[in-house]
Amino acid sequence: MNVVNRIKKFKFLILVLAAFTGIQFSCTEDFIGPVLKKARVETIVADFPANDGLSVDRSGNVYASNFSGYSGTQIFKVNPRTASVEAAVDSLVAPTGNVIDKNGSIYVANNIRKIAPDSGLLQGDIVRIDSDGTRTVLATLPGFPSGIAIDRKGNIFAANYYFPGVHKITPEGEVSVFVSDQRLLYCVGITFDEKGNLFVGNFNSGEILKINSDASIESLATLPTVVEGLVIGYITYFAGSIFATGIGENVIYRVSMSGEAKIFAGSGEKTTTDGNLMQASFDRPNGITADHLRKVLYITESGDSVSLRAIKFK
Repeated sequence: MNVVNRIKKFKFLILVLAAFTGIQFSCTEDFIGPVLKKARVETIVADFPANDGLSVDRSGNVYASNFSGYSGTQIFKVNPRTASVEAAVDSLVAPTGNVIDKNGSIYVANNIRKIAPDSGLLQGDIVRIDSDGTRTVLATLPGFPSGIAIDRKGNIFAANYYFPGVHKITPEGEVSVFVSDQRLLYCVGITFDEKGNLFVGNFNSGEILKINSDASIESLATLPTVVEGLVIGYITYFAGSIFATGIGENVIYRVSMSGEAKIFAGSGEKTTTDGNLMQASFDRPNGITADHLRKVLYITESGDSVSLRAIKFK
């Protein structure tokens, strides 16, 4: 076996280990270059019943929250190989971001409600649904908890649309404000890189903020505003970059770790069309997540045509 084949075999074994342990090993950036011309946007499920946050489990199943303008009540599970759709969780209230841990438990930002009838204040729950259906409210947070992410220790981090900060919830249920900054108001998308740095995307301003492991904050990039207050849906870390849904621009952005932001996919036309990266189109792309093992990005749409889309690299 030559050296190249040994390296390929080692990388494959690492990714298999990730699939069975739940550890997120991100693909290195160099894999995209050689396959970029072959990458395509495909519709996995047309007329999809969910339009918000996404996550992927170890087996490659996709979980999608149906926020649907505060009226959604479910998380749907999709097998991308068969395009079969089933309700994984029901009886929710306006679910937004979700994430799956290594044990198969689903975490979701849920239950947006008034604290008092005329207070104008909101709060929401972070709920865990175990594989046996048991539900546990881990935390009740002020504001509008939106995107959520999980670190390798099982801590949950929640972005917040109506609170200027990111909350941290430990596996034991200890809740704290991990970081607070006015730039974190109106944030939805949230993701980790392989070094443990946290990235948060501002839905309104289009700014992507990097929160270092010491909780210091720096601006990575700001995406252009095409529709006021409708710039970034969700974000995900994949292949050495941040991928963000340009919800108002109907495109997908790729942002390098040096802050260079470029349109990666989408013609900008507000419609659902499959094809090569720049010829394909999206209708208000919103949720986004990466299947690192299978080298696929999944995207939900939230416009007139609600579909589950995929960007496939092999």
